[in-house]
Amino acid sequence: MKLIEIENCKVGYILKGYVNHKNKGHYIIFIKSYHFPDFIGAMISTKNFENKNVLMSENHFNETFEDGTNCKIIFYNSHLVLAKLHKFFDMGPFELCGVLSEVGIKFVEDNINMLDLENWEQYLERTSENNNEK
Repeated sequence: MKLIEIENCKVGYILKGYVNHKNKGHYIIFIKSYHFPDFIGAMISTKNFENKNVLMSENHFNETFEDGTNCKIIFYNSHLVLAKLHKFFDMGPFELCGVLSEVGIKFVEDNINMLDLENWEQYLERTSENNNEK
């Protein structure tokens, strides 16, 4: 397991909260620092929810880290959750589980840069309101 401090994260790092998501939960893509030690991130899910998630592809993920060790997380029916999320440092410590490729970073940026920053509760409220309108 590779624990990592937020100040050492780079765009495209795939993280998992070691305590709050140890046995389940979603993986977080580090985008950039935001009111350090918080950060802006995106989320990966293995589920597709209509109009909420976008399918990623194998070329969005590196299979190994820069040091040559295998990434724990590579493409596995991975979907990008359409949200630009304010992630809080107290979700950590964080385990470094993978890294996006340059193509993957561009894919994430193209899909979330135009979105407003929100926390998880705001995202759930926004998306449940959209479902009620259908």
